[in-house]
Amino acid sequence: MLPKKFTVTIACLLMICIGTKAQLSIQSGATFTMQTGAQVTVEGNVDNIGTLNNDGNLKVQGNFSNSGTYAGTGTTGVLEMYGTGTSLLNVGTSTLANLLINKTGITDVVRLTSSATVSTAFTLTNGIFTTGPINNPSFVLSSPATANYSFAAGKEIIGAVSRTSWTAGTARVFNAPNMQLTTNGGTTPTQVTVTMIPQTASGDPTQSERELTRKFNFAQLGGTGFTADVRYPYLGTELNTNTEANLVPWRLTSGEWNARLTSITRDVANDYVSTTGIAAAELSNEWKLADPNYTMNLTAFLRGPWNGTSMNITMNTAGIIPLNQPYNIAPFNYTGTESVASIPANVVDWVLIEHRKPASGLPADALVASISGRKAGFLLDNGTVVDLNGSSPIDVQITKQGSSFIVVRHRNHLGVLSNVIPSNAIGTFSNDYSLLANVYKPVDASSDPLVLLAGGVEYGLWAGDANRSGSINATDVNVIRLGIATPLTGYQASDVNLSNSVNSTDVNLSRNIISQSGSGSGTTARPSMENGSKKAVHTNLPDPIIEL
Repeated sequence: MLPKKFTVTIACLLMICIGTKAQLSIQSGATFTMQTGAQVTVEGNVDNIGTLNNDGNLKVQGNFSNSGTYAGTGTTGVLEMYGTGTSLLNVGTSTLANLLINKTGITDVVRLTSSATVSTAFTLTNGIFTTGPINNPSFVLSSPATANYSFAAGKEIIGAVSRTSWTAGTARVFNAPNMQLTTNGGTTPTQVTVTMIPQTASGDPTQSERELTRKFNFAQLGGTGFTADVRYPYLGTELNTNTEANLVPWRLTSGEWNARLTSITRDVANDYVSTTGIAAAELSNEWKLADPNYTMNLTAFLRGPWNGTSMNITMNTAGIIPLNQPYNIAPFNYTGTESVASIPANVVDWVLIEHRKPASGLPADALVASISGRKAGFLLDNGTVVDLNGSSPIDVQITKQGSSFIVVRHRNHLGVLSNVIPSNAIGTFSNDYSLLANVYKPVDASSDPLVLLAGGVEYGLWAGDANRSGSINATDVNVIRLGIATPLTGYQASDVNLSNSVNSTDVNLSRNIISQSGSGSGTTARPSMENGSKKAVHTNLPDPIIEL
C-alpha cells in the first residue's frame, strides 16, 4: 500500500496546469492537508484562501500567497522556496513553522510582500532572501529568540529581522551567522530588531563619507539601562578604500558620524567586527563600519629654522631631538605614546597634528574642546609632515567624520588652523600651510596667521613662543634671556630658531615677531565677549613689552 501523501477536504480546491507549471489554489472553505513525510512540489504559484495544514514539505517555485489559514507543524512542516527567478512570499497572519530558501542560483530571489513569522527554523541555503527594506521598510522577518537560524557560507538576509521573547545574556543570530546581538543588565527588552542592508541592496549609509557600503539599524521594544554586545558582518567587496584590519563601528547621532574605538574585536578571516557595552540609548542609532585612520597630506614651514630655501636640521644632526613625542606637557597635554628608535633623516623637529570638528562647523569654534583626533609626527626640512617612519604622510585616528579643520602645532611656534576641509570617501585630508590662503585668520587677529619667509614665496609659522602661552610677547623674551644666563643647552623651548643654542639670535627673532604683532590661528581657548560686543577680544593678545 502506498504511503499517504496528502488529504483534501474539498469545498473548492483547484490544481491546474498553466503551460508546464502547475498551480495550487486552495479556495475559501477548502482544506489541504499534508501528512508527515509527504512532499508536494508546485512549479508555479500557491494561493491559499482556505486552510493549508503542512506536516510535510511543500516546495514552491513560484509565489506563495496566504490570506487564509496556514499551519505548519514542529520540525517537519517545511515551506521550501526553490527554483529559478524571483518569488514573492506573503504568509498573511499565519506562522510558518519552518522556512527554507533553496533557490537554484545565487541571484535568484525570494522577497517578502508582507511581514512574516517563523516559529521553529529559518534556513537559507542558496539564493537571495530579502524583506524589501528599501521599498517596504516596515516588512520584518520575525522569530522567537529560541528559533534556529541557519545559513550556507556567504548567505545572509537583506532587511529587517526581529527576535521576540528576548532573553538577556545569550548571543542571538539575526541576518547572518555573524550578525549577532546580546543584551546584558538593565531591564531586558521584549523584542530586538536588526535591519541590515548590504551593498548589493543599495546599503549606502546616510551621508557621503568614508565607509563600507553596508548599514545597520537597531530597534527594541521595552527595556532600559541595558548594554549590548554586537557583531557586525560585512563582505570583502564592500571595503572601498577602508583598511580591513582597522575597521571600527560608527554611529550616526545628531547628523554626525562618531567612531567607537574601544572594546573592539576584528576577525578579518571571517569578515566581522564586534564590540561590547553599547548603551541602550546608543543602540537605536544608525551604525556602519569604517576605517578611522585618515591620511594627512600636510606641508608647513617654521620661521625659526628657515634658512631662505628650506629649514635647518641642526637639532637632528646634534642628536638632541627626543625619541619620544614632546607634547605631553601643558598646554598641549597630549598623552600619545609615539616614539622611535632613532630620529629619521631630514627631520627638523616633532610637530603635533590635530583634527578638529566643532559642532557649529565654524572655524572660530575649532578650539581644543573640538579636537577629534591627534597625533605627533615629524616635520622634514622641505616642509612635509610625515609619520614615524620619516617618509609616509602622517595617519591620524579620528572620532568624528565630516568637513573639519586641521591644526599644526609646534612647541615654540604659534599653531595654525586650516580653513574648512571637506570630508571625503577615501580617508584623506590635505592642506598646504605655506600658502596664506589655506589658513584661517580670526576676524580680530592682530596679524596674518603666518609670516612671509625670506625669499618672499612661502609662509611659515610665527616663531618665539618660548613659554608656550599661545602668544609671543615680552614674557617670551624674558624666558629666552634666562636661558642665556643659565645657560641652557639641549632641547629647549627657548631655542626658538632650533639652532641647538639659546643666544641673542633667539632674542632678536622673538623681538622681531613681537614688532609684527605675530598671532597664529590654532587657538587653545575661546575668545571672550564683552557686554554683548560683536568684536571678540583674544585672550592671547601680546602682553606689554617689559624690558629686563
